[in-house]
Amino acid sequence: MQEEMAMQVAKYVTIYGTGAGIFLLFWLVAEAYLRRREGKRAVSGEGWANFILFPLGPLAEGIFLNALLIAGLYQFYALTPLRVPVTLWTLPIYFIVGEFAQYWFHRAGHEVRLLWADHSIHHSAQTYDFTVNLRHTPFSTVYRFLTWAPLALLGFEPLVLVVFAMTTPAFQSLCHTERLGRFHPWFEWLFVSPSNHAVHHASNPLYIDRNYGGLLNIWDHVFGTYQRLEEHTPPVYGITRQVDSNNPVKILLHEFRHLSRDFRGAPDGRQKLGVLFGKPGETFEMDKAAKDMPVAEGLEAAR
Repeated sequence: MQEEMAMQVAKYVTIYGTGAGIFLLFWLVAEAYLRRREGKRAVSGEGWANFILFPLGPLAEGIFLNALLIAGLYQFYALTPLRVPVTLWTLPIYFIVGEFAQYWFHRAGHEVRLLWADHSIHHSAQTYDFTVNLRHTPFSTVYRFLTWAPLALLGFEPLVLVVFAMTTPAFQSLCHTERLGRFHPWFEWLFVSPSNHAVHHASNPLYIDRNYGGLLNIWDHVFGTYQRLEEHTPPVYGITRQVDSNNPVKILLHEFRHLSRDFRGAPDGRQKLGVLFGKPGETFEMDKAAKDMPVAEGLEAAR
């Protein structure tokens, strides 16, 4: 019975995900049309780079990476006698836990520098429009697995957990834009919206490392990471150390290059681990001004 319910949920969410993909295509066409109406190129230089990066992110996830993720989580699921049944009554629990999984996966991508080197690819776009949805990251399935495996050990059915958690990127197709403006304050407080996801993509000090939610802002409120968009601080998109290139290879390697340099420059094993697993912005950068500084004093923004 549980397996049948799980398959039904997967079927319905697959239909939803397909519809979301078609919906995103509609918004991409609309974006191009509106840009033309505004006297701009239909697709910006960054937009074309995002299209080129598309196969490494959403397409790869949809075809096989999510299948590998689910298969890996089932290995942990098999290790525990705990089971959270899949019924109509427990689906809201799976939804909230899926949001929890998405929150911590997303937060880890911002607060562990090795993971940020990957996740920063998505954040490096300085033009905030619907094409940013295509600039996903190639290694995110790895840290999804690491952050979601404990939930499989608690008995959450991996297939249902993943399909709920993965609906949020589909919803966020609507959020990567400035064209929709603000919604009602209660909606902005509860749900992820274009304005509070714009905060998430901004590199202003006020906005960095905020608003990790997928569909809801619940866990941001619980863990103190929610930040509304303030009128006095317009968002500056991109990362603090901008790529300033539409070359897909440079976009992919930008933060990995800096990470590699800092790892080689760290003087001992403890500090090398600190470079890899410390928080971006709190790890040493071996630039010309910092070469002779102790690591603890040579803090340099990695974002």
